[in-house]
Amino acid sequence: MKYCSLRFNNKNCLVGCELSQKCIVCKADAIVYIPYARAAFCREHFIKFYKRKILNTLKDAGFKGGKVLIGVSGGKDSVALLHALSSLRDDIKIEVAALYIDLGIGVYSSKSLEVVRGLEKALENVSFYYFDIKENLGFTIPETTKVLKRPACAICGSIKRWVLNKFAYEHGFDYVATGHNIDDIATFYLKALLTQRTEDILRGPEPLTPGVPELRLVGRLRPQFFLSERENMLYVNLIGLSFIDFPCPLSRRATLFKYKGLWENILSLNPVAQINFVKTILDIKKHLTPPKQSNIKLCKVCGYPTTASDELCFVCRLRKKLGVL
Repeated sequence: MKYCSLRFNNKNCLVGCELSQKCIVCKADAIVYIPYARAAFCREHFIKFYKRKILNTLKDAGFKGGKVLIGVSGGKDSVALLHALSSLRDDIKIEVAALYIDLGIGVYSSKSLEVVRGLEKALENVSFYYFDIKENLGFTIPETTKVLKRPACAICGSIKRWVLNKFAYEHGFDYVATGHNIDDIATFYLKALLTQRTEDILRGPEPLTPGVPELRLVGRLRPQFFLSERENMLYVNLIGLSFIDFPCPLSRRATLFKYKGLWENILSLNPVAQINFVKTILDIKKHLTPPKQSNIKLCKVCGYPTTASDELCFVCRLRKKLGVL
């Protein structure tokens, strides 16, 4: 994706664009050219294009509306998602709320919380909730990395999924929406293929995953499924939203980032490669037998799903290991 240097005047208007193309819709000066779409857009029509992609993703997935809890970390993806969905609520018949999870990761968490508090002031029509894992679960993410030999990102992801699902279920939400983008999705499936993780492919993310009420599982939405990190970045900049602009210090050794780097050369050759790759994986999955859920039980402590033979979910086992349960 090509775009001009993003500079704003005191009225928060984009200035100094050096892109030579004209907007494909209105023929005004373009600020961005999107190779996979073979289209250039001005500010107004990029924002419309962005929101239309979200609407189409949800429509194609069969989404019919409902109460949606958005996991907001303060990063560009989740900030863009919250703003876009809140502006589209009437179009897709949804009620929107946001949940921020304080992971206790020092300056990173404090800065993230600051961003989300600012977002709450900007989006007065959205309800915000806050969940401190130290206060509610008895530990922080840095503390867990000292007792488990798993990567920090894997631990953190499991905890956030547990918190989001539990909070959504107990507060009557139909879906949890997260800011996973095409870069995340394509890299997940690429890594699964290259490491022979067949089960990861079968259980891998899709735009919409229905809930399973009898297992206390809330549905999942990934509205930015076919949008890229750069498109999310451009959207928040054009809208004028603040976001945390440095990575989590615990993610530096994450192997997923190394796989993500493989896409750079592929996309320079074929700009639509990620989208085609993921759509091919989803098409193949339709012809495969989905994995059975018969081994899913309810945790004997918290009452939420687990596949462990001892009927303890990951979070409850972790709390027990840390001596806070």
